[in-house]
Amino acid sequence: MVKTAIVQVSNPYLDRDGTIEVACKAIEEAGQNDAKLIVFPENFIAGYPYWSPGWNSDVEKFRQSAVDWHDAAIMLGTEDTERLGAAVRKADAYVAIGCNELDPRPESDQVFSSILYLSPDGSVLGVHRKTMPTYQEKMFWGMGDAEDLKVFETDIGNLGGLICGEHTMTPIKAAMMSQREDFHVSVWHGSYHLTKGPSLVEDDDTHENFIGLPLSRSYAIESGAFVAMACTWMDPEDIPNDLAFEKGAPDFRNFNHSNGGSAMFTPMGVQMQPPLIGEPGIIYSQCPAWMRKARAAILDTFGHYSRPDLVKVIIRDAHSGNWRQAGTSYDASTQQIKDTLAFTADTYEVDPAHVQSTMEAMPFK
Repeated sequence: MVKTAIVQVSNPYLDRDGTIEVACKAIEEAGQNDAKLIVFPENFIAGYPYWSPGWNSDVEKFRQSAVDWHDAAIMLGTEDTERLGAAVRKADAYVAIGCNELDPRPESDQVFSSILYLSPDGSVLGVHRKTMPTYQEKMFWGMGDAEDLKVFETDIGNLGGLICGEHTMTPIKAAMMSQREDFHVSVWHGSYHLTKGPSLVEDDDTHENFIGLPLSRSYAIESGAFVAMACTWMDPEDIPNDLAFEKGAPDFRNFNHSNGGSAMFTPMGVQMQPPLIGEPGIIYSQCPAWMRKARAAILDTFGHYSRPDLVKVIIRDAHSGNWRQAGTSYDASTQQIKDTLAFTADTYEVDPAHVQSTMEAMPFK
């Protein structure tokens, strides 16, 4: 049994230090309530970009918003992650928190939309960068790589996650599911409506047309994982009045769709509680292991139910550029593989060393 917590609280918009303080308090509170996995929404540190810069933007507004955006981003391995790590150690839990992550390379000022994972000892477990920013998001965030399509092995189960619109990217989802997630983090910047008007993105206070709800539920059904759907709730009072883009003006109004909507799903896609909409809170759930096992007996997504003889998912290796089959890694250096190759080579009177070297050099394994 693993107790989880989805944190749906407001944060001081584009205030990195203030937001980290809010996050630390929420982590400590969830830890005191025995949560072992604590999840925050998309870009919790320190805010989703609610404005739309372009070639016709006012120069002064563009400059100031670009500076504010850059200054609100977090960088791994700095005092910011140390502060979070200290709170995580007190909580003795795993934490997944959405953030605007500044590229650590000294030559780059690129920002990524990321999920930062922390271990109970306070160390950084890893990071997932959004592989494809959606629509106007491309003006803010860089693109993630194959290196970011990973699932982390932990003592509470395999842990992975995707960000917002990534849940519509079928090959990306398959790459994650193939690594057998036990817990999947599904982070969103609110429960929004794409067809309501008068603007493209509006709030959906009933979840009637919020795409995150069916996508998160479907992910649970397809993967057999517990899915924590974490949605941003933004109190307008936490948005400063001195931003370059005026709060409530037509070019800065979409913060209204950050109205929460977080919920937890079982491995069969059943909501464990009604979504929390329009108010802050921490949502707790008890996740028993038997649900994961019972679901797998019916639908083992990448096991007996996957038909690997018909369809395979391949992923590009971020370092070598080679392609590999998704799921359990294939290592041609293991003794079992070596023995099999040697037996086969002997049967067909082929040099075993040549077969082994050829196998190891193959770009696709």
